Amino acid sequence: MSSVSEASPAADKVPVFVPTSPFDSPDADIILRSCDGADFRLHKAVLSLVSPVFRDMFTLPQPESALALPVVDVSEGSAVLDRALRFFYPGAQPIVQNLDELGEIIGVLVQKYDMQCIVPTAKQYLERHAVYAPLPAYAIAYKLQWKDVATAAAKQTLKHRLRALDTLCPPALENLPASAYYNLIRYHYLCGLAAKDVTAGMRWVAAPNDHVWFSCRTCTEAPLAWYLSDNALHNVRIWFNAFLERVGGILVEAPDIDIENHALVYDALKTAAQCSICRAKVFEQFPQWVRTSLKPQIVVAIEKACP
Repeated sequence: MSSVSEASPAADKVPVFVPTSPFDSPDADIILRSCDGADFRLHKAVLSLVSPVFRDMFTLPQPESALALPVVDVSEGSAVLDRALRFFYPGAQPIVQNLDELGEIIGVLVQKYDMQCIVPTAKQYLERHAVYAPLPAYAIAYKLQWKDVATAAAKQTLKHRLRALDTLCPPALENLPASAYYNLIRYHYLCGLAAKDVTAGMRWVAAPNDHVWFSCRTCTEAPLAWYLSDNALHNVRIWFNAFLERVGGILVEAPDIDIENHALVYDALKTAAQCSICRAKVFEQFPQWVRTSLKPQIVVAIEKACP
């Protein structure tokens, strides 16, 4: 960013972007000129209020002219500058289409111009994007030392498999320390083991109960019985045993996956429905059990493994 100067035609720069309201104000008292020559007509009072960098700059002696506004040349392109200004400027609507744009905005406003007042809003946006892109969100939060957001993004990775070998490296990860990435992978791995363990033992299941996969004596029985909460062995239907085995394989890779709506639930129901005894109760009992018993147990196991 250069020192303040008087506005003059940018003869060697052809603007590729024409600022619109509220960045074309006729009563503006300062111009921010992007690196590609677009002039954003703004108010010093607003910039000074949100940024100590601009506030200190405006205290410097400025040229006096009745014909031209002072100009601040900045290194950002017009598109980036427009998105950044819309994030805080009165009368503007924030436009953030993806995580890369959000990272650029945060870099400009927080890291370059020290606009700490926008941090709470930026964190909300970052957490929102972490639902869909947790790994890049984690990298951005880690770089900014936003531990709360980094933790939230790390938890969101548990809904996904951390395998991206068939995709390009997200730009946000390029400067992520190897130690930070290792810690995330280790966290994901430990949570995966804890989630899988839930399906490897049934002592957390209340007994006695009337779940049809324990009570049915008509369809095929699994070769191994399970210990339930009463420390007694209980026989189980083979379709239920197959479900647990398959779920365990998924949970070790994506510990907090949406198991309630996973295709494996519907596959288990389809198989169980082939038995007339199971069919009478399984459509009511099984989805409810997955939702109110299995899923909460997985969540508890993850929290105990990595509080």
